[in-house]
Amino acid sequence: MHVHRKTWRTTIAVLSIATLAALAGCSAGDASDGSGGSASDPGKEYRIALVPGMTTHSAYQTMYCGAKEAGKELGVTVDFQGANAWDPAQQLPVVQSMLATSPDALLLVPADSSALRPAVDQYLASDIPVITVDTGLENSDGLTAVISSDNVQGGAAAGEALGEAIGGKGTVAIISGVPGATTDVDRVKGLTQVLAEKYPDVKVLEPEYSRSVVATAESQVQALMLAHPDLAGVFGVNGNSATGAANAVVNAGRKGEIVVAGYDAEPGTVEQLRAGNITILVVQDFVQEGKLAVEYAYAALTGDEKKIETPKVLENIIATTENAEDPDISKYFYIEKCG
Repeated sequence: MHVHRKTWRTTIAVLSIATLAALAGCSAGDASDGSGGSASDPGKEYRIALVPGMTTHSAYQTMYCGAKEAGKELGVTVDFQGANAWDPAQQLPVVQSMLATSPDALLLVPADSSALRPAVDQYLASDIPVITVDTGLENSDGLTAVISSDNVQGGAAAGEALGEAIGGKGTVAIISGVPGATTDVDRVKGLTQVLAEKYPDVKVLEPEYSRSVVATAESQVQALMLAHPDLAGVFGVNGNSATGAANAVVNAGRKGEIVVAGYDAEPGTVEQLRAGNITILVVQDFVQEGKLAVEYAYAALTGDEKKIETPKVLENIIATTENAEDPDISKYFYIEKCG
């Protein structure tokens, strides 16, 4: 889900305003059916735009469900639109086109930490509050709030569980997304710190980068199993990397011998967890992220800024094969569509 910034900056730079406007009509997603209305201003019907990293990923559908829930409670409309892929060149025209509709606030999951900043500045220049959710911007000046999960904590929790599961011995491999992605860097940082502190006999290999492609992660772990006969565990830093790692371990007949820990509870990844192919899964609370984003936007619009906590960092949940059916855990698994 992560990309090279230089490439995107170049791509975006050559897009003309006319092209952006044309692409805007191709944006994916759908608009919610909020009822409208405002508690503080009976004559004002607030409409909040939510632009996710991509509309087709269950994590952001789950975020949308939380946003809709909060919107319904507050009587505001949540307009959910975005690109089909994690691609700032596709996301930018969506953000631009939504500005033309004059939303009261923007909730944004930026697909790039710098490429979306000029568009954000256009919203701010129009006195439209902007809140980033899940991922952030390098420059957060002027934002109403920044909401994210604690990726260092999530990586540390995975490291704690993985270190214990392998008995504190052996070699651990890391399959990350792309080099330099801050989210992945933080997760790896949390994992390696915990393993170094609590499991000094564990050897941690340098990360390999699958670019979140399942087949790439699978081939990488196949090679790692050959190169490191004592491989005891693999940390897949995102759902696709974990799924690829699990496929490699299962196909090699080493399920139960090599422990796979992963990140994110997409339906396919959860299926692997329940089957025991993935043993440990770090799960983000995307419902809460969506709810908080709408609540904070509403607070800003109604002059109740004291309710806004920024930056707001949410802790992650650890799911295992053993507790996957526990309703207190499974309620955090991502869903494809709001009920």
